[in-house]
Amino acid sequence: MRETAAGAVGWRVGIDTGGTFTDLVAASPDGGVSLVKVHSTPADPAHACFEALDRAVGVGDRVDAVVLGTTIATNAMLQRRGAPVVFVTTAGFEDTLFIQRIDRKGPYDLQWRKPRPYVERHRCVGVRERVAADGAVVTPLSDDELERVVAEVGRLLADAPGAGVAVSLLFAYVRPDHEQQLAARLRERFPGTPVSVSSEVAPVWREYERGNTTVVDVSVKSTVGAFAADLDAGLASRYGPGLRALMKSNGGQVQLRHADERPSQMLLSGLAAGMIAGDYFAKLIGSSRAVTLDMGGTSADVGVITAGGLRYAGLVEIEWGLPITLPIIDVTTIGAGGSSIAWVDSGGLLRVGPRSAGADPGPASYGRGGDEATVTDANLVLGRLDRDFFLGGELTLDEERAAATVVEVGERLGMPLDAAADAIVSVAVENMAGAIRLVTVDRGYDYRDFDLIAFGGAGPLHAAEIVRRMGMRRVIVPPSPGLVSAFGALIADERVDHRLTMVRRLDRPEAGDLGVELARLAERAAAELARQRHEQRRDQELAVATSIACRYAGQNYEQDVPIDPNRSDLPAELARRFHASHEQTYGYSMHDQPIETVSLAASAVARSEPSSLHAVRSSAGAAGAATRAVYVDAGGWVDAAIVRRANLAAGDRLTGPAVIEEVDSTTYVPPGFAASVDESRCLIVEPEAA
Repeated sequence: MRETAAGAVGWRVGIDTGGTFTDLVAASPDGGVSLVKVHSTPADPAHACFEALDRAVGVGDRVDAVVLGTTIATNAMLQRRGAPVVFVTTAGFEDTLFIQRIDRKGPYDLQWRKPRPYVERHRCVGVRERVAADGAVVTPLSDDELERVVAEVGRLLADAPGAGVAVSLLFAYVRPDHEQQLAARLRERFPGTPVSVSSEVAPVWREYERGNTTVVDVSVKSTVGAFAADLDAGLASRYGPGLRALMKSNGGQVQLRHADERPSQMLLSGLAAGMIAGDYFAKLIGSSRAVTLDMGGTSADVGVITAGGLRYAGLVEIEWGLPITLPIIDVTTIGAGGSSIAWVDSGGLLRVGPRSAGADPGPASYGRGGDEATVTDANLVLGRLDRDFFLGGELTLDEERAAATVVEVGERLGMPLDAAADAIVSVAVENMAGAIRLVTVDRGYDYRDFDLIAFGGAGPLHAAEIVRRMGMRRVIVPPSPGLVSAFGALIADERVDHRLTMVRRLDRPEAGDLGVELARLAERAAAELARQRHEQRRDQELAVATSIACRYAGQNYEQDVPIDPNRSDLPAELARRFHASHEQTYGYSMHDQPIETVSLAASAVARSEPSSLHAVRSSAGAAGAATRAVYVDAGGWVDAAIVRRANLAAGDRLTGPAVIEEVDSTTYVPPGFAASVDESRCLIVEPEAA
């Protein structure tokens, strides 16, 4: 679907590649907008991107910027398709990635085994060198040792075509000299071989996390680099020069030509865009406390937004027990999407996800060969989806196939068709409610004080039921909710984050250099962003934010505390803010306990051009059927109002049961709820009593 202004030039495009659909939002400077949703092509993600672009932007049109959120790095790690890795570390620490941590995924599972690292043990090389925790050299790195290690690495590389080298030496974040010498020799001896160095990728403490992050970085370097190069070449041939970038896990952008410098930063590229858009709509609607729910075809992503904006974290696990330390937007993902498969376990309990039918073959109702019941199939059986208006009529859903697969689940549960479909949706809703409890209560928040911003193709279909079960305030459904993550990519800023481990006690004179070191880190972040910025944004002012991670002495986990490095009372003010942050998160603070810093952080940001996402009238244009029978929460079938969202205007209000349809998503308003259209064109769905 496309709405353009005459003579529009300079399109700016945001793309989100999901497991089931690839979404595109394109905006022109004079207000034109083009919205496209196509099936993803997992085997060749760029193909779906170009298909969407061809539908959205005319031949010969000028495209100034294309920003893409992608799961290519994530999928490479999940599917173990990354390049082989030679791991170089301090002698005696070759087993670090295999010893891992003492925690277990299943404490009572006697058959459980530790996760397999991303490197083979025979490809781990020990280096006879040693740096102490204070940076003192205990064992120098001799030239003979350099030659021995390089020769050993060469032997391993010869047996593993396409392999890369990850260098992570003990305490290199304090003194990187030895790593730099090794990296220089390796790059000189093996030109073209990817090399990642921990003091550049993740200069932070905790040897296991730092080493694993470095291994991941070099493992996906070739995959991300090849994808970025192909995409860059394809865009250049079609649309000429312009800003071409990928989303980073921290919510920023990196130009395609720089994507392989630190490819680990793209691991959560696809999730960050949704959170950015969620923050945009929270501010637009005036919500100071909101939970975002991005439910697509494969997964549901949940995050928290407060008056301070987005939350950030420094650790993520793509696979349990294999941590990656890098700055990321704080978001939790569960396997609850429209394509999530319903199944009955050995104990006779109904489960939904995490296994997904994905884009190919997709849910049974797609008619592409899927033969297992999914959440989409259950919603079709319940009458909450229009078989003739899915994707605006581009795809006609097969009700008989959907019913047949749900019947199979019902037979195992001893339930009739309707009850089985309702149970599938109910379990999916409870899975998402559990994720919301996790991201709020664990961070010291009461979810009953929060709005729920629901988007993605399937989010608005289930949001009101989540709000009812949890006692949350209301649901906010942005315009064109199925394309919100692509909009997030469009409005994302260019951003560079730097983090450096620095342990200091705030009650000792040693803390006096915190401000100086934090200011230096901020300068490094700003300089790197200035180097990476596209010509279109050279004149935009940079903003730099700084923080220090603190903990009470003896604690194992820390909290980031924003602070200005130029404050003359930095240690005292940092202590005051940390006590308040600890009180907010855990319900108590310990003013009699010493505080120590763990790491410094600096973020440099170049703001993107402002944009807006508004609903576009569908080509169908008709209001649709006035009513349709919908199964309502185990209460049987009732006639629900069926409304096309494009025909609603600001101030309109309707009460449930109702189904509000649009090309890219469907909003279900259950009995006891009312939906109204805000001036921002967002839908507000809330209990009628409110």
